[in-house]
Amino acid sequence: MKRNYLAFAISLALASSLPAYGADDEEKQQNDETEMEVIEVRGILSSLKEAQSIKKEADNVVDALVAEDIGKFPDSNVAEAMQRIPGVSVNRLRGEGQSVTVRGLSGDYNVTTLNGRKIASETVGRDFNYDLIAAELIGGIQVNKTQQASLPEGGIGAIINIDTLKPLNVGSKVAGSIEGYYNERAGETDPQASLLISETFNDDELGILISANHTSSFTRFDSHSAQWGWNEWSEAELMPNGDPNVSGRFPSWPNIMVSTDQRERSGGTLALQWRPTPNLDINFDALYTKYEIESTGNMISLALFEGTNLDNIQDVQFGADGHTNSITIGEPGNMDSPAIAELLESQNPRDSDAMQVGLNLNYIWDNFNFNFDLAYSEAEDASAAVSWVVVRTAIDTLTVNWDNGEQVPDISFGDTVLDENIDYGAWYARIDGDKVKDKTGNFNFNGTYEPDDGIISKVLFGTGYNMQDKGKTYWSQENPSAYTFRNGVTESEWINAPDSEKVDIAGNTLWGPLPATALNPGNFDDFMGSSNAMLPNTWAGINIPGLFDYYRSLDSEAFDQYLVPRPNLTGGNTYGVKEETIHAYAELILEDEIASMPYMLDFGLRYIDTTVTSWGYSQDPANIAFDENGLFTDAVDTVGLVEFEGNYNKLLPSFNGKLGLTDDLVWRLSLSQAISRPPLTNLSPVTSIWQNEEKTPPENFIYENDPGLEPYYADQLDTTLEWYYSDSGTLNLAFYYKELHGFVIYEPTRETINGASFEVTRPYNDDENQSRIRGYELNWLQTFDDFLPDALAGFGVQANYTYNNSESGEYTDDGEQLPFKGLSDHQYNVVAFYENHGLKVNVAYNYRSEYSLGKQWYWSNALNDWTSETLQVDEWGQLDMQVGYDVTDNITLTFEANNLLDPDYVQYLNGDKNHVDYISSWGRSYRAGVRFKF
Repeated sequence: MKRNYLAFAISLALASSLPAYGADDEEKQQNDETEMEVIEVRGILSSLKEAQSIKKEADNVVDALVAEDIGKFPDSNVAEAMQRIPGVSVNRLRGEGQSVTVRGLSGDYNVTTLNGRKIASETVGRDFNYDLIAAELIGGIQVNKTQQASLPEGGIGAIINIDTLKPLNVGSKVAGSIEGYYNERAGETDPQASLLISETFNDDELGILISANHTSSFTRFDSHSAQWGWNEWSEAELMPNGDPNVSGRFPSWPNIMVSTDQRERSGGTLALQWRPTPNLDINFDALYTKYEIESTGNMISLALFEGTNLDNIQDVQFGADGHTNSITIGEPGNMDSPAIAELLESQNPRDSDAMQVGLNLNYIWDNFNFNFDLAYSEAEDASAAVSWVVVRTAIDTLTVNWDNGEQVPDISFGDTVLDENIDYGAWYARIDGDKVKDKTGNFNFNGTYEPDDGIISKVLFGTGYNMQDKGKTYWSQENPSAYTFRNGVTESEWINAPDSEKVDIAGNTLWGPLPATALNPGNFDDFMGSSNAMLPNTWAGINIPGLFDYYRSLDSEAFDQYLVPRPNLTGGNTYGVKEETIHAYAELILEDEIASMPYMLDFGLRYIDTTVTSWGYSQDPANIAFDENGLFTDAVDTVGLVEFEGNYNKLLPSFNGKLGLTDDLVWRLSLSQAISRPPLTNLSPVTSIWQNEEKTPPENFIYENDPGLEPYYADQLDTTLEWYYSDSGTLNLAFYYKELHGFVIYEPTRETINGASFEVTRPYNDDENQSRIRGYELNWLQTFDDFLPDALAGFGVQANYTYNNSESGEYTDDGEQLPFKGLSDHQYNVVAFYENHGLKVNVAYNYRSEYSLGKQWYWSNALNDWTSETLQVDEWGQLDMQVGYDVTDNITLTFEANNLLDPDYVQYLNGDKNHVDYISSWGRSYRAGVRFKF
C-alpha cells in the first residue's frame, strides 16, 4: 500500500509542482521520474479526476483544484474557483471574488502559502486577497482542512497552498491566450493576454519556465445605501402636533451611486530547475504581481436631517413595523423651504503588489530525503488615498418612498434635475487611508526517513525559522471640513477668502457657486438594471482636480494645511508587528493491514516558539491633565514611539488516520489542536485617549491594545467517508467539529486616573467561554458515459453541499447568540459539464445562504442612547458558464460568461429582509478569445 501512495506522488509531481513542505515524497522517486514521460492534465474531467485522486491518496483531509491545462485554471478568478471546493465560500469586493472563508472561518483564521511558503499580503490583517494573483499563473491549489505536524501552523480554518509550475514537469511548451473582456454595465471591451514558455536542456537535466499575464477590465456597479445607519425619530420631532409615542427609523443620508472600476493586473513567474543527478533536485522560483484599480463612485446623497430645517418636512408616513414608509421635504416651486441634496465623488484606489522568491534543494541519500528551503516575500498597498468629496445644493422638494415593493426606494426631486447646470457649493473633502508593507521570510529544513520494511512507513521531521513583519501607516488630513459652513455659520475660521466668493443657496452659506471645471456631466443610464423603483436617470459628477483647483484659488495655504494628507501618528492607527517563529516537528506514519483492510496512522507533534515585537505611536496616560472646565489640556494629544516584545510557545498535537474499508471505500479520522494568531491591530502597543465634550461633565475614555495576547486555539475533530465507486465517480461525506478558545474580547472597566473617572477598554483572551463550529460536507462527482449511448458521451456533474452550525459565544443585547461573521449555514455548488469531440462546456451554479457581518450602531430615541443591531448579507446565487472548442490540437476558442442571473447583493438589518441597509447590482461580464499551446 505504501508503494501505491508513493507512485501517485510521482505522477502528481509531473502534473504540478508540490509545496516545499510536501517535497519529500516527490523527490523520493526521482530515479523513476527521470525515465517517465511528462504527464499533463488536460480537460475538465481530467482536472476533476486528478483533484479527487489527490484527495484519496492524501494522509490528511484535503480538497484540491488542478489546472485543466497549462495556463488554464477552472475559473479566471482564483477566489471564485475555490468556491467549488466543499466548505469554501467566496467574499466579493465590487463584484469580483477576493477572499474566502473555509468552514465559516475568514482569512484571519487561514494561512495562504505559495509553493509551501507563507506569502506576504497587502491587507491590514492576516487575510490574503486571491484576486492579486492571475489564475493563468497557477498549476493547482490544495486546501488542507486538517492539521499535520509538517504543515505550517496558524490555520484553524485551513492551510491553503497555491502551486506554480516547474519546467521539468511541464517539458518543452509554449502556451498562451488572447481574450477580450466585456462588462455589460460599463459597455467597454478590454484586452487580456497570457504567455508561458517552458524549455528543458541537456536531456531534461536543466529547465527554465517563464510566464507572464496582463488583464485589463472596465466594470460598473450600481448601489443604494442608507449610509451611517438608520436613526430613530419620533413623529413629534418631525411634524407639528405629532405623536411623541409614534416613532420610525430613517437613514441619515440615503444615497444612490454608480461606480466604475478600471482594473489593471500584471504578473509573471520564473522557475529554474536543475537535476544534475537522480538524487539531487534544485529549484529556484519567483513570482511578481501588481494590481491597480481606479475606482470612482458618482453619488447623489440626500441629507434628510443634517443641514435640513425640520420645519421644511411636509409629510411623514410611519409603517406599522417601526420603519418609515415615506418622507417629503419642501414644496414644489418654493425655495424658501428646500431639501438638501449632495453630489458625492468617492474614489477608492488600489495600488497593490506582491513578490516572492524561493530556493529549494532536495537530496536523497539512501532511505533519507533531505529538503532545504529558503524564501522571501514582500507585499505592499501604496493606495492611502480613499476620498469622499461632497458638494451641496438645495432643491425645492424631495420625496423618498420606501413603501414601493422594491428594495430600492423611489426618489423624486420634483422638476429639478441634478445636472451640472445648477448652483452647487463646497462642503466636505475627506482623503485618508492606509499604506501597508508586509515582509515574510523563512528557512526550513525537512527530512523523511522511509524504512525498507516494517509497520513504520515514514518518519518525518524538520525545523525552521519563519518571520512576518507588517507595518501600517495611516494617512489623513487635518480638517476635511475646512471649506464647510455648518449650523448657520456665515464666517469661516479656516479659509481666508473674500465674501464675494460665498453663495447663498436657499438660506445656506457656502463657498461657491462652483465653477464649471469642478463638475462633470452625467454619462450613464439604466441605474440598478432590473429595479422598478422610480429613480433619477442620471446626475452630475464632481471633477475632483477641478474642484481642488477652485479650493486652492480661495486659499492655497489653507488647502495645503487642511486638505493635503500626511502620515497620522495619533489615534493608534500607525503601527507595526513583527512575529518570528522557530518551529520543530516530528511525524510518525504507520501503514499495515487489519482484517485485510489497509490502514494508515499519522501521529504528529509540532512545537512553535514565537517572539512578537511591535511598535506604534501612542498617547500616554501620564500626560492626562484637565483645565478648569474638565476638558483635556493639549498635553494629552502628545504621542511618542513605544515598543513591546513578548513571547509565547505552543505544542500542537495532530493525528490523521485512514482505513481502506474496501478498495473503493476509505474512512478517515483526524484529531488535532490548531491555532490562529490574534488580529495584528490588537497586537500594536498603542493607547488612545479621548473625551466626549458634549456630555456634562465630559466623559473620558481610554483604549489600550495588548501585544501580549495569546493565539486562539481550537480542538478539532474531522471524520470522512469517501466512496470512489468508479474511475470517474465519487461520493464523499465529511463531518467536522471545532471548539475554539481564547477569542479576543473587549470589556470596559471603570478606573480613576488623575482624579477623574475613565472608561478603560482593553482586549484580552477569553479562556472561559468556547465557540463552536460543526457541520458536514457532501461531495459528488459523476460522469454518465456508462448510462448514455456513445453519441451522448461526455456529460458529467460535480456537486457539493455544506452545512455549518455555529455558536459564536457572542450575544446581542437581548441575550440572543450571534453567529460567526461570514458564516453561511448552507452553501452548495453544482457544476454540469460536457467534454467530447473537442467541445468543452462547463455551467456552474454557486449558492450560499445569508450570513452575518456583525453589529452596527444607531441612535435610539427610546433609549436616548446609541444601541447596536445586527447586519446580515442576503443569500447569493451565481451562475457562470465556460465554453471551449478545440479547433486543432493546439488552438482552442474560448467563451466565458459570469454572473448570468445578475442577482442583487443585499445587506439588511436584524434579520428583516425588508429593512435594507445596502444593495448593489454588478451586472454580467463576458470573455472571449483564443488559447494556444505548442
